[in-house]
Amino acid sequence: MPIVSNAGPILSFARAGKLDLLQSVVAELLIPDAVGVELGGDLVEKFLWLGRRAVGDRTLVEALPPKLHLGEREAIVLAKEMSAGLLIDDREARREAAARDIVHFGSLRVLKRAKEQGLLVRIKPVLDDLVSSGTYIGKALYQEFLRQAGEG
Repeated sequence: MPIVSNAGPILSFARAGKLDLLQSVVAELLIPDAVGVELGGDLVEKFLWLGRRAVGDRTLVEALPPKLHLGEREAIVLAKEMSAGLLIDDREARREAAARDIVHFGSLRVLKRAKEQGLLVRIKPVLDDLVSSGTYIGKALYQEFLRQAGEG
């Protein structure tokens, strides 16, 4: 199944110096045009595994709540159009994806899959890198995630 992403998870992994881990888990990530603009052409061109796609139906993008960023709205619509999975961390955006029956997951699932695939021995150091580089993860979620991963 192809995977579409908004800018948030990509930027989180980039700021933490872990884009290679994200690439290892997802192999190819599709981004809509608005996300390409958010990330900047240099990042998109540098990482060939980030494929750029245009959204087909702009009216669907405009129909989503304006409180979501344009990149989030385009990512939701592109995932729906392509019957793709959606990598997105924002809670409201995830609610909109769920309402449209889009399979979605966040950065924490990427870490879980990395550990399952043997790419990580421990999740906590990478999770701490994400948090220290600016990714917000609530304290309760942080602790529960590590507990479920057998590290808490």
